[in-house]
Amino acid sequence: MGGPKDETPPRLLKSSPSHKQKNFKGKDIELVFDEAVNLNNPKDEILISPASKQEITFKVKRNTITLSPKEGWKENTTYSISFREGIRDITENNAPQNLKLAFSTGPMIDSMLVKGRVKMALNTKIPEKITVALYESDTFNIFEHTPSYFTLIDKKATYSLENIKSGKYYIYAFQDNNKNLKVESRTEKFAFLANPIDLTSPIDSLILPLISLDMRPLSMNSIRNTAMLTKLKFNKSIIDYKIKTEGNLNLINSFGDDQTEIAIYNPEQIKDSLKVSIHSLDSIGSSIDSVFYIKQIKDNSIPTTFSVTSNSIEYNLKTNQVIQEFKFTKPLKHINFDSVFIKLDSLNKIPITEKDIYYDPIYKKLNIKKSIHFDSLFKKPVTIDLSSNKIDGSKEVKSNIPIRKTAPSAQTQPELILAKGTFISQESDTLKPLKFPITETNKASTGTLLVEVTTDQPNYIIQLITTEGKVIEQVANVKKYAFEYLSPRNYKIMVIIDKNNNGKWDPGNYFNRVEPEPTWFYKTQDKKYDFPIRANWELGPIMLIF
Repeated sequence: MGGPKDETPPRLLKSSPSHKQKNFKGKDIELVFDEAVNLNNPKDEILISPASKQEITFKVKRNTITLSPKEGWKENTTYSISFREGIRDITENNAPQNLKLAFSTGPMIDSMLVKGRVKMALNTKIPEKITVALYESDTFNIFEHTPSYFTLIDKKATYSLENIKSGKYYIYAFQDNNKNLKVESRTEKFAFLANPIDLTSPIDSLILPLISLDMRPLSMNSIRNTAMLTKLKFNKSIIDYKIKTEGNLNLINSFGDDQTEIAIYNPEQIKDSLKVSIHSLDSIGSSIDSVFYIKQIKDNSIPTTFSVTSNSIEYNLKTNQVIQEFKFTKPLKHINFDSVFIKLDSLNKIPITEKDIYYDPIYKKLNIKKSIHFDSLFKKPVTIDLSSNKIDGSKEVKSNIPIRKTAPSAQTQPELILAKGTFISQESDTLKPLKFPITETNKASTGTLLVEVTTDQPNYIIQLITTEGKVIEQVANVKKYAFEYLSPRNYKIMVIIDKNNNGKWDPGNYFNRVEPEPTWFYKTQDKKYDFPIRANWELGPIMLIF
């Protein structure tokens, strides 16, 4: 009481066995510190490699910690113990920094090590509480088996696996949320390298990129029939499917509330049932073929509401396009093009035609891209100068109306108009009228980013993204490029090494030994991932070297 705050962690005075001791034949491990200590969640914090399924008892008595394995230690084996935050002093909960103990029950102690870093594949966040593990067998399954050696990353996401026996190992990393040393791909991020590492000499700087990917086998969970719809429910999201019926009937179909569900509109007239086959594909490239039946039944189900969500409408200064995207709750049956247009003022409008619209019936998404020159969309107001009887310096006009010397003409903000009846759903309902004001962007308030690329990769994608991860623009396989008309804010650059040249990032497949496509983030000279774009400025060229 009243003294200085204790900021000194406990110091290890001695241990039995001692660090790197050989031929240890005892059972209990004892550590003695220079002050009184407590245990802190030792079963999770104190990591022992190689892993053992036997029960280990942890005890504390004043300044002494004891570890007692129920069955003892295996002969001729090197053990490595990392204590992490498992031991703390009793005053301020200070933990010894990087406290480790290695010993051997045989005449030799293993000395191989592998070090590196864990990162997120698709963002720059520093991951936390990630387990890095090694296993030897080719038949090992990270979703079913526990590893031979493992450790946890530190606050900088680096790891070090030490005192490993020489040999070939597969390495992986994962979030072990339920502490069972197995990967739960449905809820836990994981990383893996396709090929084994050869630990005949120490390995440094091995990077493991974490991904979120559901690796469970794809299956259809349920089929539900109503009077109007047949709904198929899968155990996880699918990315594509194909439907075929007897007689090749054309069935209206789409994803349901999300991509784990497919909704099929039942044909008006069928006999007892209609046989349908479906081929479904998930994001890891696995597929299933299923057969089901559409049945004619009667029910009292209440029709769902037809609604739409939309992004913020924008005018792209680079392409001179008005761009808007819609997502519907039901597939569309008809679009009335007479009811959709861009209103310039009370007298003038620009029609939206069929070529300006792309509709994806499976995802129920509709994109409008209307090319309009900037000056045509955002007309400048006309000023009447009555002192000289001229309009904007043109020919003289006659007027007997006594008004102010100058009067700006009325200017209205352009709007995308969707009148009632523009979109008709497959259930013949429609939406209320919608209006989307189009805001003029002052070109002088935007900035430009120039990039130059140095790489030996033949195929790559450069993405300019916001700090929240939204893709603003992307280009492929260019050596020089200008990102123009950028709103002032901070941005990041992510590069995807597009190994299969399909124009997108692919997450790989653990079972096929296919790694995720590599990603790379541009880092500034002061080691930051984001950089500012300011109004009326041109930044760069910045060099992208990967």
